[in-house]
Amino acid sequence: MQVVAFDVESTGTNPEKDRIVELCLMTPGGRCRVFRVNPGVPIPAEASAIHGIRDEDVAKAPPFSEIAPQVQAWVQGALLLGYNSRSFDTPLLHAELRRAGQPGLDLDAVREIDVMRVWSALEPRTLAGAAKRWLGAEHAGAHQAREDVRATLAVWARLRETFALTEEDAVRLTKPPREVDRAGKFAINDRHEVVFNFGQHHGKPVSSVDRTYLEWMAGAEFPPSTKAVVQRLMLHGGDLPEAAALRQAAPR
Repeated sequence: MQVVAFDVESTGTNPEKDRIVELCLMTPGGRCRVFRVNPGVPIPAEASAIHGIRDEDVAKAPPFSEIAPQVQAWVQGALLLGYNSRSFDTPLLHAELRRAGQPGLDLDAVREIDVMRVWSALEPRTLAGAAKRWLGAEHAGAHQAREDVRATLAVWARLRETFALTEEDAVRLTKPPREVDRAGKFAINDRHEVVFNFGQHHGKPVSSVDRTYLEWMAGAEFPPSTKAVVQRLMLHGGDLPEAAALRQAAPR
């Protein structure tokens, strides 16, 4: 399976509402594409302060819909590699491809390695810290898509060598058994129950809360991956088969 490392710079931090302004795709062998994208909306000053991309920088760039077929060709069937990508970059890329009418990504089935999650499971760090720790250098190009991708690939290579990790190990560490949805609105507690992880019912088992709360979530503004979990919870009476499997496997 082809590994494709990627990074996005965007108009904000909401993967459903915000837009990509820069995207870099790169293989371990060195193939690389960098796309500047006109998001079709103003880039907030706070976003520009982070990545340095302003409205005038992308005024003549193509909209995402024009580059979507090329992007789809890169990610189709690939093992995606990113840094803090599972909860943001991957859902944002999925949303952009979906809006452009491409097949996109199956967020429930996509194989990905989130280097930050893998490393955090072993030694909590940031990308800048990762570069210093594993590469012995400062990450001078932070928040420039190409340089972030280069650093991510280099850190991944060192992690893989140091900890004798396989890609399967990294995929497992990227998606831990107790993760319920990418946005973290649900969790599995120590009793292996699915609980709410936000709001007025934080920490309560879903099965103990009136079904109308799930019905509200199904119609409210939540990411598609969270809504998919809501539908499954409604189908299974506030429980999930994977949580039941954890209960059955737990020592008695």
